[in-house]
Amino acid sequence: MKPMGGMDLAGSGPVEPMLGSAGPDSKHLTGTRPLRAAITTLHRWFGLVAAVWLFGIALSGSIIAFHGEIDRALNPDFFRASGQGPVAPLLADAERRHPGGEVRTVLYEHEVPGLVSLGVRTADDRRLQLYYDSGTGRLNGVRSDDNGLSRRALVGTVYRFHYSFLGGEALEWFLGLVALGWALTQLLALGIGFTSLARWRDSFRIRRGTHGHKRNFDLHRALSLWLYPLTLMLAVSGIYFNWPDAFKDTVAAVSPVTPTFDAVTTTGAPVAPRLSMADAGGRFAALAAPHPVTSFSYNETAGAYRARTRDARDISDNGQRILWISAQDGQVLHDRHETMGSAGDVFLAWQFPLHSGRALGLGGRALIAFAGLVIMTAIVTGLLVWAKKRKQRRRASARH
Repeated sequence: MKPMGGMDLAGSGPVEPMLGSAGPDSKHLTGTRPLRAAITTLHRWFGLVAAVWLFGIALSGSIIAFHGEIDRALNPDFFRASGQGPVAPLLADAERRHPGGEVRTVLYEHEVPGLVSLGVRTADDRRLQLYYDSGTGRLNGVRSDDNGLSRRALVGTVYRFHYSFLGGEALEWFLGLVALGWALTQLLALGIGFTSLARWRDSFRIRRGTHGHKRNFDLHRALSLWLYPLTLMLAVSGIYFNWPDAFKDTVAAVSPVTPTFDAVTTTGAPVAPRLSMADAGGRFAALAAPHPVTSFSYNETAGAYRARTRDARDISDNGQRILWISAQDGQVLHDRHETMGSAGDVFLAWQFPLHSGRALGLGGRALIAFAGLVIMTAIVTGLLVWAKKRKQRRRASARH
């Protein structure tokens, strides 16, 4: 009946007389009864099919809105540092500990100044994260990217569950389809959220003194309408993260999109760098000054190092200035801030900051976590409303 974070699990007719058709003089946003009924049916069935998936996405999303804080609370021994120090000794130590492996990424954990984590691919193709106190060069700890519910693995597991349900690329693609359906049903369902233009305010209210079915109905409708812009944004950005190429192509049909450096630059075969990773880190630090580098890595098919750095133009704390330098001589090959460029570039640049809430800092992340709770409430109350109406229909059929 009514949208709830894009969800509607209710039946197809008016639920409450006071909230149903207001008579021949009322004006529905959806125009005609047949159209309204069709949209309601589509919305209801999408909700029933997608309920489990969206509940899991919402729950995990509420958790990872504060993944850093949760990870630091669960693993305090990883997240400690005595001060800032050079990266070169850390790289050498990682290579010594894992002969035949290679350091793939360097991440500066700015929430804990001086903490550096190195992403290592071992000789037997395992993925490890090594946490170092760069001030002393001491290794705080190591963890793999294995899934599990231990305190070491929990946050990473929940993060991967959020976008793939731990099912690899196939489920990642499927969840992109769920996000698309969620966005489309939200757009269609806005009209059925309002029973009439004359009484639109009623749709935002939760009536006092109601219980059971009526309370579930009010919660299902009112909460979703209050958070409608936020949940629609989450659905659209969810499409982007699971179907990035298709999403960019769609945006490019409206506004030009600047291709990433590695998308247009390839050597065709892996290239061994002449410039060491430590030297690349120093080069990036000089180029980014006075702003900090947040991470850098080597791209062997592009034959170049890539870094993210912070900048006054950032709308997210992960750093949105992208630098590429040659792995042969350190020459700058590409220097671009994600928020600069066409309208399409700017639109894409906002997807992660908005989806994660980081565009608005701590308050934004709290809002994203709250939105997840609202979506879960929508799913539960929607199922209860649908079950109640289904039971009523069965009783009516039995009497006839």
